[in-house]
This record gives sequence, C-alpha cells and structure tokens, in this order.
Amino acid sequence: IWKDQESKEESPMLAVKPENLRRVSLPSDAPLPVLDSIGRRSISRLFGDTGWGLPDNVVAGIASWLQILRVSDVTVTGCSSSRGDFPISAVLNDAENEWWISESGTCPDGHGREYLEFSFGAELCRVTVLAMKIPPLPYGPLSVRDFHLEVIDPMQSTTPTLMTLDSREMQEFVLFPPLECRKLRLVCTRNAAAAMMSGEHVPRSLLGRGGDCIGLFQVGFA
Repeated sequence: IWKDQESKEESPMLAVKPENLRRVSLPSDAPLPVLDSIGRRSISRLFGDTGWGLPDNVVAGIASWLQILRVSDVTVTGCSSSRGDFPISAVLNDAENEWWISESGTCPDGHGREYLEFSFGAELCRVTVLAMKIPPLPYGPLSVRDFHLEVIDPMQSTTPTLMTLDSREMQEFVLFPPLECRKLRLVCTRNAAAAMMSGEHVPRSLLGRGGDCIGLFQVGFA
C-alpha cells in the first residue's frame, strides 16, 4: 500500500459493508449557481421539455445568468505599500524565503490598515476559502494577526475580522457566506507583536526596529 513499504507480504483484504458506503461526486470545474439560486440541471427541468417547454437556447441563456465561476486565476494587482524586498506577486508562491511586508511606518505600534489587492479576472467568481501562511513567533513579529476582506468589485462589502494562529502551517479560513466578486482586498490591521501584548498598543521600542509594519508569506483562494 505504502510506497516505502519494504515487506513483500500481501496486505490483508479490507471488507466493508455496503450500507457503510456512499457515493461521492468528483470535484468539477463546472460553474456554480449564484447564491440563493438553483443549479443548471434544475433550471433545465423547470424551463425545458419537462417544464415550460422553452427552446434549449433560451434555457441556456437563463442558466448563464444564474451561474458563477469557481476561482481559477488569481493575480495581485496592487497594495497599499511595500517595503520592496520582493515583487508583491511573491505572495502567490509557496517559497518561505519570499514575502510581502508593508512600508516602514505604516503600522504605528503594530496597528494599521495595509492591504493587498487581488483580481480573479473579468467574470464574477465565488471565493469560499482564503488560505494564508505566516512566519510564527519569535521569527515573525511583523506577521499579520488580525485582518479582514473587502470586496471592491462589483459592490463594496466587508467580512468580520479574522485572526491567524501562531503557526507556520498554511491556515485556511472558510468564508460564510462566500464572496462573489472580481476583485477584493486583504486588509491587515494588527501584527503578531501587537497582539502578543493583549491587544494593547505596544511601545515601538518593544516592537524593535522596523516593527511598525506588517506582512505575510503566502495567500491563496478557492
């Protein structure tokens, strides 16, 4: 079973009762129904031959207005500021020797409003998960601790404040309800050093040199 298994003995067969099995659908790249709507198949049944009897091209047109794409292509289109260590596109790769950090002085005492702006293309996409990687303490006092998302296209909306854990692993945040947008901003409002001081403003001397900024390793969307 395991690739590194050296034993030549056959593994015992695994018996499973049929009632303990259930069918699952493989992941699909097909468009999703917009929030509070129904899927393409249901639309076809309602308006097609088994429903209103509308022509297939009309049914397809109705369905196209009630569908939304999954996130596929993500680009970083801007930021509030950058220290300039690497291009801001570095946040889309998994290299831990590249990062984005805001310009010095943008987060006095560890608090601010620095953002990265992301685009998902010309069509609306549904964003259901945000993933983020940061360096943990004591190596990452500038790591983002508090943040939120702001949809800027097609209409403005804001998520509640989210908080990272002090972990080096990729952290996933499920967005409920999901966001339907073309562009959004990841807005960072407090770094790890400030959060470590029980939410109180931290004297700049305790943050150390350059502690008045905020940053992260990697961002992903699904």
